[in-house]
Amino acid sequence: MGRVVLIEDFKRQKLADRAFRTWRRFFPEHPSWNAGTAWKDVSDAVLLAFGAETPEAQTALHDLIMVCQERGRGEDFEAQAFESFCRLLNGYFYLMDQARFEIMARLGWVDRSEGTRKPILDLARHPFIYEPAAMADLPVPRLDHPGYDEDRQGNGMERAVIVRKAVPEAIRRMKSRLERRTGC
Repeated sequence: MGRVVLIEDFKRQKLADRAFRTWRRFFPEHPSWNAGTAWKDVSDAVLLAFGAETPEAQTALHDLIMVCQERGRGEDFEAQAFESFCRLLNGYFYLMDQARFEIMARLGWVDRSEGTRKPILDLARHPFIYEPAAMADLPVPRLDHPGYDEDRQGNGMERAVIVRKAVPEAIRRMKSRLERRTGC
């Protein structure tokens, strides 16, 4: 026997293989989508696709969520019963937020959130992200964040609005930075 394989690790990797199948097809430039892949590990280009909510990113997240929640394939995402669909949307928006928060972290606007450090697969499996309370899981704006002063004056009471209001600007800056780096 070459090595010991833990059954839980084997099951987790098999789940990752199914959960990231669409991601591999849409984003082949990422070297390996696996059980340990976190938003912090994803390239700027792929992160930008999720932050901008491209159709490919939407489909990839739908498929990930459906597989991790044992509900089928991404094509069935919108065909769920209303209550189930609302819960799945909570998870979708949470994961999308984490991609956007990672963009902001790379721009120096926020500290890297816990959600951007954890494996995406583990996030998609965790029941918490499907609860409305998960949307309050926000990073604190740093000095370079466009809403820093507003957040500080409001003592964090409007943080959800302030942080998310900067998303279009963060995406624009990340795109510009990527274009400068690649020359495209």
